[in-house]
Amino acid sequence: MSLVKIKRFLLDLKDDILDFIYPQACPICRNSLKREEADVCEECWKALALLPSPYCPYCASFLENQDDITNHQCPNLSRPRDRRILAVRSLGTFDDHYQKLVHRLKYDKKIPLGRRLARKLGESIKQERSFPGCDMVIPVPLHRARHRARGLNQSEVLAEGISRVTDIPSGKNILRRKKNTKDQTYLNAQQRAENVKGAFVVTQPEKINSKRVILVDDVMTTGATLNECARVLLDSGAEDVFAVTLAVVVE
Repeated sequence: MSLVKIKRFLLDLKDDILDFIYPQACPICRNSLKREEADVCEECWKALALLPSPYCPYCASFLENQDDITNHQCPNLSRPRDRRILAVRSLGTFDDHYQKLVHRLKYDKKIPLGRRLARKLGESIKQERSFPGCDMVIPVPLHRARHRARGLNQSEVLAEGISRVTDIPSGKNILRRKKNTKDQTYLNAQQRAENVKGAFVVTQPEKINSKRVILVDDVMTTGATLNECARVLLDSGAEDVFAVTLAVVVE
């Protein structure tokens, strides 16, 4: 068993022990969870709002089917080649509910919650058939220093879960973050784009040559990170790039 798998096993075990001693509350409604409920109460889980379809990350137009995705002419892009990401599928907007779930996964390291959310994302991709013929699911990587400090890359958890549901292979080592970029929380769109410029590198270009890939991240804010990842993937030979996230920030 690898060190990563051992670490995740111990994190899961710790959570199980703490949940037994101190019963959890639902992060959304704050009511106590029942024994059979995991991380989120069933009422809140069923009430989570879902976006109707994939969308263009540059103009936010919904793209309801494969033809829409293929033929979309984004009014916010002057050149077709600037459309690096063909479409993004997010579960919902980064409202209070999804924000709490993302933070629960990202900062509290609730891996079972991440797997549950990944299943929901994977099922959406599978049922809608919006991203046909994709060859690989690739998580947005953390820099090794941040990964070491946080102990978890939530995008990897999501990518692995999506891979299991869709049967699309996961390629978590295809992208590497070579630059330890500063936190983007308080940066505007232009600053974010500059911050991540040149931050990523493709480690195994032969594995993505002429492939259609799905990038995975937890939240899309301005799209700067996903767009930079897509740029290096396309420059390294990928044919098409799609993306999935748990949530999208809507201004």
